[in-house]
Amino acid sequence: MKPTILVIDDDPNALFGLSQLLLDEGYGVISANNGREALEVLKNSSIDAVVTDEKMPDLTGMELLSRVQQGESKPPVILITAYGSVSLAVEALKQGAFYFFEKPLFNNLDQFLAIVRQAVKAQAMARELASLRREVIEKYSFPNIIGRHPLMQELFEVVGRVAQTEKSVLIEGESGTGKDLIARTIHFNSLRRDQPLVSVNCGALTETLFTSELFGHTKGAFTGAVKDSIGRFQAAERGTLILEEIGEIPFHLQKTLLRVLEEKEYERVGSSQPIKMDVRILSTTNRSLREEVAKGNFREDLYYRISVVPLRIPPLRERVSDIPLLVHYLLRKFQEKGETVRVELAVLEKLKGYPWPGNVRELANGIQHMMVFCRGNLISLEDLPPYLTSGEAADSEPAAGKIQLMKMVSELERKWILSKLKESDWNKEKAAQQLGLTRKMLMNRMAKHKIKNPMETRPRG
Repeated sequence: MKPTILVIDDDPNALFGLSQLLLDEGYGVISANNGREALEVLKNSSIDAVVTDEKMPDLTGMELLSRVQQGESKPPVILITAYGSVSLAVEALKQGAFYFFEKPLFNNLDQFLAIVRQAVKAQAMARELASLRREVIEKYSFPNIIGRHPLMQELFEVVGRVAQTEKSVLIEGESGTGKDLIARTIHFNSLRRDQPLVSVNCGALTETLFTSELFGHTKGAFTGAVKDSIGRFQAAERGTLILEEIGEIPFHLQKTLLRVLEEKEYERVGSSQPIKMDVRILSTTNRSLREEVAKGNFREDLYYRISVVPLRIPPLRERVSDIPLLVHYLLRKFQEKGETVRVELAVLEKLKGYPWPGNVRELANGIQHMMVFCRGNLISLEDLPPYLTSGEAADSEPAAGKIQLMKMVSELERKWILSKLKESDWNKEKAAQQLGLTRKMLMNRMAKHKIKNPMETRPRG
């Protein structure tokens, strides 16, 4: 859609001429004879820029500017007047006008059109930023952290309470449980939500880069330091710093971090000038830091400094009842072209029986795999990734005296498939036809039973 500009002038000739000029430039134009009429347009239309005369009888351009600034969309306002003065121009820009022009416009027509283009572009960027902000707030609000299990409900309650404080939080959990999501949720529900959020992966920092990356350095502080550089602490000033995988920091460097957190000031590498800091610290780790303290791998004093409020995210295997909820959430998240993808109950039961060492991240990967390979809009057992079905024959031992029915059925299926493959000289298309399966279903069952063509596995040469 082409940008729309609202033009206001109580002089009909000036209004027509300016509107026609902008129409010729390819803009959509809505014209208004006075400020009151313009306010109605702004209520009911999406406007990308406002061009208004300053001297009007009912509502001056400056008064209209003030009303626009109080609105929700706040399109850029360009003021035009035949009675210009330096003081008026300064006051208009101070009040938030995008630009101030004196009539007649044809004396500065190229500049005027360039300013209009800039105003339209500025509004487009403002809308994009507003959209991103809404997306961030939605993503990191509680409805998007999925879980009805009591362990998750307890976690949500603590997150909601701690978000409104300034306390340091330690978030522990296995890989893939969503530690970063919880940390970001705390920030975006805190009083610092409008300030910077910066994260640093402590496990990716070498010892030589540790202090420079966190605290910055001055030009010439070391080889390669060709200019001054700020660190993550300064970048996060007045906001939040997430120290990801804090347990990976070498023991002898932990004291440096502890001193900074205690004294709330740091020095850039190559400088002796202390810099005060106002940063909230959130830390994440996939280890048990209490155990690391007991082993002598993590400083006890640093542990207590970063874990005023400790949070533990339960692994997926401890909240199996949440798996159907997560599956349906992920199906909606990954669906394309508005097509609704459903899943068979047998698939949900199968997913609930898998230990998920990669937790929610692994589940999300599995859901995307199944959505790619399912036929139609229904995910069935045949669409499961092979690694989810390959361990079926190794079920736990049944109670003494009971027939291992599932194991017997699985073994019979394996023998039957193997016999048809041999009869067809390992031609998978023929074997699938004889078994009444599709080639894809046969491949899945071969992976499940670990059946391989001996000619393909025989060493060459």
